[in-house]
Amino acid sequence: MKTWMSRTLGFTLIELMIVVAIIGILAAVAIPQYQNYTRNATVNAALSEASQYKTAVGICAQTNPITSCDAGASGSGIPAARNTITGVTDGVITITPGGAYDGQTLTYTPDSTGTVWTLRCNGGGTLCSNDSLTGTPDFSP
Repeated sequence: MKTWMSRTLGFTLIELMIVVAIIGILAAVAIPQYQNYTRNATVNAALSEASQYKTAVGICAQTNPITSCDAGASGSGIPAARNTITGVTDGVITITPGGAYDGQTLTYTPDSTGTVWTLRCNGGGTLCSNDSLTGTPDFSP
């Protein structure tokens, strides 16, 4: 009869292989989902940053012609372009999200009053098919 002390303790090789297989399957599902999440977060952050510029252009358009609403121009009240906002010219806001979308841009174009905006994607690529972008009501392909 075996005593308790003579029993082998630990995991068998097959048990360890099953655990490794389960972890591999979970990683195969989780990594692509996380990549999609970070891409969407990049677009959402860029669009969120553009909202303050949209407000500033709208205020500028109330007292000036929309063609004089440029970033950093005196009297326009529009802050200088920074981070993902690469420029504001004639009220048109140019956004470069960067990251996975390097070289692709978005533009917010206002009407003459600065109240109705149209969001367009430039440069093709994966940015133009991003769910966070195509789900916005002012997106125009």
